[in-house]
Amino acid sequence: MAEGGSNSKKLRSGTATAVNTVGANPEYYVSNVQTNLRTLDESTANDAHINKFMEIDGAFLDGIGKGHLPGVLEADFKLFGRPALLYRKLTQQLVDQLAKHAGAEATAAAAAVPKRASVIDGKNGAGKSAELMKLASVAAASGHIVIYASSTVSWVNSSRPYAPANDSDLFVQHEVTMDLLRSVASLSKEALGKVPLGKSVVVGKKTLAADKTLADLVEFGIHTPSLAHDVLENLLAIASAQKQVPVLIALDSVNTLWCATSYTDQQDVVLPASRLRLVNAFLPFFEGKAAVASGWVVGATSYVEPRFMPKDLRLKLNPPPMVPLANADVASDPSIARPASEVPFEVIKVDRLSADEAQALMLFYHKTSVISTPVTNALVAKKWVFADGNPREIFKSVTTYF
Repeated sequence: MAEGGSNSKKLRSGTATAVNTVGANPEYYVSNVQTNLRTLDESTANDAHINKFMEIDGAFLDGIGKGHLPGVLEADFKLFGRPALLYRKLTQQLVDQLAKHAGAEATAAAAAVPKRASVIDGKNGAGKSAELMKLASVAAASGHIVIYASSTVSWVNSSRPYAPANDSDLFVQHEVTMDLLRSVASLSKEALGKVPLGKSVVVGKKTLAADKTLADLVEFGIHTPSLAHDVLENLLAIASAQKQVPVLIALDSVNTLWCATSYTDQQDVVLPASRLRLVNAFLPFFEGKAAVASGWVVGATSYVEPRFMPKDLRLKLNPPPMVPLANADVASDPSIARPASEVPFEVIKVDRLSADEAQALMLFYHKTSVISTPVTNALVAKKWVFADGNPREIFKSVTTYF
């Protein structure tokens, strides 16, 4: 019987089966558990839901596309039987920042001093991708123009076609750029339709009149892959300059923007990410050279593939402890190198789970039959301490029998 049918059950570990388990030993198999969760949107993203699991909107996930969920979230969602994430105190802080950046005061401030991008950073398994996804989901439900890439690793790992550009030393990736435009259209259809181009826009041999909207521009790019880069660059320029509709640019694995890619040029020389036209379109926003008039630019780092995390960026994000140089002569000696720690963006650290968050996490695991052991305060304390509050490590520790 197909998974999810009336007689479908789960292994006690939580792993779904694809066989009819009627009459199976209940010591090893449990029926699917139905858990009612609130959907995360602009009305439910509030303090009342901190430390509660919330469901990511299905339309948002459809907009991202099947198989494009970041990190291990796709496997987690299948295990839970629903796309659910913990709404943390940090989540609320990010949602508050999103509203602040979209407000009139932020728009006025941006006119005087361009806003810096923010990058969510933390250890592997800390929940960086989950926080960025929740933020993008709330932004989409709030009517933002959402330009969200659930992972930029596919931009640099040579898994997608590329070719040298005809008019520059950059390299183009028509397919992946078209996929991004398709996601933008799905997540932000109404918002895009509210922003007129304001002037005639020439893309290739096509001229879009000033009264056309960003929705028309993006739709053209989707149906004309060879001009997808031109459309994306026009989209970013127009969307970031206008103040009518707030914009969220959210890139997961944002460290790839500064890495050495798996692509090579015609001389077989490894390409830096900045030589890719797609990466080059977003770099200015994370290097302080471009900003959105209304909205926010946010990224999240990933340490899963070390080859795409530049060493100098890793040291800047996680500088080693430095002993103050008390001797003035030594401190002023230019031959003594001190690691640089300046980055052109604001760094938001994802801290370890609080004890209350760890308890909410484990109670959800129990409710969804991921674990069968009763969740006691002692068990939570043990797992929380041993995992140092890292949610992925807690998950591993309670599912080691998988």
